[in-house]
Amino acid sequence: MRLVFDDAVVAVDEDGSDGRPVTVRTRSGATLQAELLVVAEGVRSSTRDLLFTVEPRRLGITMEFGTIPRIPSDDDTWRWYNAVEGRQVHLRPDNHGTTRAMLAYTNDDGDVPDRRDRYAGAGWQTDRVLDGFEHSDDVYVDDLTQIHAPTWHRGSVVLLGDAAWCVTPMGGGGSSLALIGGYVLAASLADESDTTAALGAFEAWMRPLVDRIQTMPSGIKHFAYPQTKLGLAAQRAAHHVLTSQPVAPLMARLTHTADSDQPLPALEPTR
Repeated sequence: MRLVFDDAVVAVDEDGSDGRPVTVRTRSGATLQAELLVVAEGVRSSTRDLLFTVEPRRLGITMEFGTIPRIPSDDDTWRWYNAVEGRQVHLRPDNHGTTRAMLAYTNDDGDVPDRRDRYAGAGWQTDRVLDGFEHSDDVYVDDLTQIHAPTWHRGSVVLLGDAAWCVTPMGGGGSSLALIGGYVLAASLADESDTTAALGAFEAWMRPLVDRIQTMPSGIKHFAYPQTKLGLAAQRAAHHVLTSQPVAPLMARLTHTADSDQPLPALEPTR
């Protein structure tokens, strides 16, 4: 296996004139030939956009992630705080002695406002997160976007993971879908001698699962990100019911993500 860093794909030829189905050219000038190109670059894949037409769907939610110092009151639980005007603050200690923090907020126009203005008066540990982000070297911002594509394969090129079907944290199960997708792709290629048939089998297995997860319940954004004190009160009341002892087991079953009744295709050992 050869790993290449600090480079990018700038052109993909599928005419097979170089003796392989796919020829890739990179920004550094390298030319690579392959029997199959798997594009797994994430939601904003530039290689995907060279070959496929997709429909990005903004969810109107922005998330800012960063690492901040841990303090004694940080336990091993993920703590989640909601404030009015569609604002959330998350704290989740990691296994490196620090705490991963997140600010999430509704943002229908797509602009990234000054975070201190956006979170003024939010309460709880918001000021701690804001101060921590000013000194953190790994803060990044993401505008949640689902990827809908009419097909995930073309010739000997296939999309995988978020590059193909990003469900966003609102849908959940992105990591599970990536693992399942990799397995199903490998099993399909092992089972079919024809690449086109194998990629079709991969997509036929994965598509129903992805479609179900991408279809979020109506009103989920308003429930998850209340704008008013009344909305916050309604959310807390609903959480109290949904996490109560009689209801919690049912909710656990209903909220399983990346769960399918389809049996996984068998992955036969390579001969």
